[in-house]
Amino acid sequence: MSVRGQQRIGLMFAGAPAVPEMVRLAQRAEGAGYESVWMAETRITRDGFVPLAAMAMATDRIKLGTGIVNVYTRGAVVLALSFATLAEVAPGRTIVGLGAGSPMVLAPQGYEWKRPLGRLREYVDVMRPLLRGESVTYSGEAVTLDGARIEDVLADEGGVGSADELPVYLGVTGQKAVELAGELADGTFYNVCLPTEYVERAGGWLSTGAARTERDAGEIDVAMGILSSPAENSAVGKARAHEFVSLYLSLFPNIARETGVDETVVSRTREAFNEGGVEAAVEVMPVEVVDRLCAAGTPEECQARIDEYRAAGVDLPILIALGDSIELAVETLR
Repeated sequence: MSVRGQQRIGLMFAGAPAVPEMVRLAQRAEGAGYESVWMAETRITRDGFVPLAAMAMATDRIKLGTGIVNVYTRGAVVLALSFATLAEVAPGRTIVGLGAGSPMVLAPQGYEWKRPLGRLREYVDVMRPLLRGESVTYSGEAVTLDGARIEDVLADEGGVGSADELPVYLGVTGQKAVELAGELADGTFYNVCLPTEYVERAGGWLSTGAARTERDAGEIDVAMGILSSPAENSAVGKARAHEFVSLYLSLFPNIARETGVDETVVSRTREAFNEGGVEAAVEVMPVEVVDRLCAAGTPEECQARIDEYRAAGVDLPILIALGDSIELAVETLR
């Protein structure tokens, strides 16, 4: 629990700002009682691990997670090795955040978004024993291992791969993906730019998945990225969020489908984005979607919206604050 008002809250960086500034803000968040800080690697910006390692060295208590790294651009062994190494820097504070990413982000890198849920399941299957330091032999469609094992030949005892079990959170959106998280994960990481109605709907999917493996869905931590854009002037905060929503729904069609925004509007926004960038997309996407999908406006308006997400079923709101609003978010939002 957070030390403030017994409410949990986290902070996430969606590829920006620069790493030294992330470090400073992580320190501020720790001092303000934030439970965790998360680093996204969903777009081609900054990687997920170097910033977290830097933040780990500059903090003492705050937890550090990837929110998320995808299961295409790194092999399962390399991903496990990266998390095991981060856990050396931040023992007891490291969270494994995995997801399938987006076809529109992966395609320019030469990766086909093929069987995303099957691939995600296989990565979880092999990464957990790898992180325990076990030798893993596995034959799947996406992952094939033959006695792979993380080892530290220079360590007398322990070493990389011998840390305590790391919690695994899955970044999921659609029904089948949320059900998979219910089967396998310690926590979910619901995506940004989704309404409170989605959280309520996803709760049922999570319970369905949990029942398949006789788990208690109530023990699965429900985290969610919440776009937060506080400003002293409400219109300024909402305009800033409007740009992000227009960009995000253009790049992530799987998320756009769950927003409740008219599919024709989303399609036209994506076309405008592809032709003229964010400014063109903003002209198409109605500004009304901001109040539905974000916590934007004055700090009081943002706080009220965050509390609505909590009431809908979010255990851990993870704020994705934009631009120069990050500091204000840390100072004012709980």
